Amino acid sequence: MFKRRFFNIITAICLSLLFILSSIFVLNQEVAAEDKFSDVYNSSNYQNPYAKDRVIVALKSGADIQLDVADEGLTFQNILSEEDSTYDVMLYTIKDQSAEGVIETINLLKKNPAVVYAEPDYYLEAVDTIPNDPSYSRLYGLERISAPAAWDTYTGAKNVVVGVIDTGVQYTHPDLAGNIWVNPGEIANNGIDDDNNGYIDDVYGWNFVSNNNRPLDDNGHGTHVAGTIGAVGNNGIGVVGVTWNTQIAALKFLDAGGGGYTSDAIRAINYAKNKNFAITNNSWGGGSFSQSLKDAIDSYSGLVIAAAGNNGTNNDSSPTYPASYTSSNVIAVAATNSSDGRASYSNYGSTSVDLGAPGDAIYSTYINSGYATASGTSMAAPQVSGAAALLKSYNPSLTTAQIKSAILSNVDAVSSLSGRTVTGGRLNVAKSLNAIK
Repeated sequence: MFKRRFFNIITAICLSLLFILSSIFVLNQEVAAEDKFSDVYNSSNYQNPYAKDRVIVALKSGADIQLDVADEGLTFQNILSEEDSTYDVMLYTIKDQSAEGVIETINLLKKNPAVVYAEPDYYLEAVDTIPNDPSYSRLYGLERISAPAAWDTYTGAKNVVVGVIDTGVQYTHPDLAGNIWVNPGEIANNGIDDDNNGYIDDVYGWNFVSNNNRPLDDNGHGTHVAGTIGAVGNNGIGVVGVTWNTQIAALKFLDAGGGGYTSDAIRAINYAKNKNFAITNNSWGGGSFSQSLKDAIDSYSGLVIAAAGNNGTNNDSSPTYPASYTSSNVIAVAATNSSDGRASYSNYGSTSVDLGAPGDAIYSTYINSGYATASGTSMAAPQVSGAAALLKSYNPSLTTAQIKSAILSNVDAVSSLSGRTVTGGRLNVAKSLNAIK
């Protein structure tokens, strides 16, 4: 009898300890989850502009997209990302369409067991100054980054696609048309989604603003960016890109005013992911930390070249997204001028901005089949995107990490970027190309 009672006591104690340890484990898991998404719920994030009629919600895998959030008054709009077996990212319309309604809805969703995280749909903008001086034609940037020396070896080929995530591209521009990506899986104008990617007749890319297959540029910014990356070389007209031959896909998520939303940026990145584009150029920023946008970047295997921003501030202490995401595939680019000085407006950061590239007074293609000069880190990022496309084209087996390493390990050291970027230097495409030969 005594042995049985003793055994029962020991069993009870063991079960109690097991319950306590299980509770601690669950609590630690919950705390870990809260820590992982602490940036999402940072109240300072809500000081930046966001849409007042919708929220982005990550739902646990297997959750009902409507029933599990019905109590919060949400109406399903569309799926943004299907990340993995853990959770999916959705866009929902909210009942109380106001700034207060967004925050109140997010606070309610934080308590919902089916929700991984919820956040606003932040407003994003192209990061450059207004184009001026359309007669200026000295392409000093190409000399600074030693592009001509690289061209002695190689001028590029059409085996690489660069997704220009921007205001669209004038894909009929005489200096761009020869390098515009044409979707090989789509039959033009037949009204059928031939490649089964969810987009009908997406021949040149997609317009995520108007949700149609005409990603034409109605602002100028995206066309300017595209020309720096890959305006056709040696064709006897206009300008030349860092790579003479490439493929440029138009992924329009910024409107005619140069603004757009995080949800559409996510869809653009996922389009590039679905089509296996090797590189995306992202000359835009703003908003706050967005877990859903970072998720999309993390799940994309290609390079994400991002403009550092034009506030003249330190991204180490005042992050600018997407440049400040710690994702391994991001390269953040500051702007330099014709004398290798850091442009006064360019953001910097010894741990958060990787390198510099010419971005001040850059002449390039523009809408209405024209040309114009523009300044900003928006103009610096495509210099790096063009270099990345040249390297990937030369050696298609290069991984994203290898391209990034070749670019960052072969800069020209310049005093204006010493201690202000990770590398302390400015892009040198010839050195980068030689490093992978």
